[in-house]
Amino acid sequence: MITFENERITEGHIARHTPTGGGAPGREAAIIDIAQDFLLAYLEDAHFMNDISLKGGTAIRKFYAGKEGRFSLDLDFAVSNKDVDLDETAFDFISEIDGLEIGPFKFSVSERRSKWYIGMESRFERGLIHKTKLDFAPFPWLEPNKRSIVPLPIHKQYGTDLPKIQTNRIEENMAEKIARLNRTSTARDMYDLNWIMENKSIADSIDRNLLRRLVVLKIWVDSYGMHCGNVFWHPAHAPSEFDPEKWLNDRNPDDVASEDIGALAVPSPKPEDMIKGLQTYYSFLRDLDETDRIIACSNQKDRSVVIRALSELPGKRLAEGLY
Repeated sequence: MITFENERITEGHIARHTPTGGGAPGREAAIIDIAQDFLLAYLEDAHFMNDISLKGGTAIRKFYAGKEGRFSLDLDFAVSNKDVDLDETAFDFISEIDGLEIGPFKFSVSERRSKWYIGMESRFERGLIHKTKLDFAPFPWLEPNKRSIVPLPIHKQYGTDLPKIQTNRIEENMAEKIARLNRTSTARDMYDLNWIMENKSIADSIDRNLLRRLVVLKIWVDSYGMHCGNVFWHPAHAPSEFDPEKWLNDRNPDDVASEDIGALAVPSPKPEDMIKGLQTYYSFLRDLDETDRIIACSNQKDRSVVIRALSELPGKRLAEGLY
């Protein structure tokens, strides 16, 4: 079992891992970022990552951006496949890490208003517990894969090599962020989407046709829900259509949800610049094919079209049991 007994992280290493000019919030984010590495490595070593995959902004930072990306404080997971019970897995996860001590960190779990949080206490700030949101979602529509965490200087102080971790495909991560931006303007999603497309090697690897299809499907399922056997994706909001022109252009900088913009990067990006980036990098979202356009209208009567499109996604993970 992994112990990190040879780790040798000092206050100086924490300071160097903190973004220049990040201040106290940046230092807190740096400590949480390291604690996440320790926890993910432990979960992989304990075989918990066979049943779950990491997604969201933390996955983008860990597996793609490294030091170039923003710190992401949340831990968002999906169960790995439709045979894994979500509630049971979440309960086992919470039971495993509540009270867990790894290296300089002690983890706890708490619940508030039906949301779970992981508490992270460390020798660097004794008595102070940093909290990060914990979320579990149904299995990803595309087959997850294992990726290495992007090397950072701080990793040399861990005393052990970090294992590969199971994660959702980047197109599915992006589609969920684009779908969320169809109803709001969250700074963290705008930042992540722009960062991906600003990095040519990653941007060139993106299957744009697949991404467009996933976007309209995510928005439709968020509107009306979908079953696959015993798995249920609950409706996340009132029905909404996907209009690429509106998505690209109808966004006021004053409407950008900037509650977390200070933690994105140093210096903080301007909402105007992030909006312009979306318009520049995501113009291909206009190129909807006939099936995309039908699904984008977000009409409940088109469920059969949605089911067929879901069943035909690469890997055919949703080929059976949809209704």
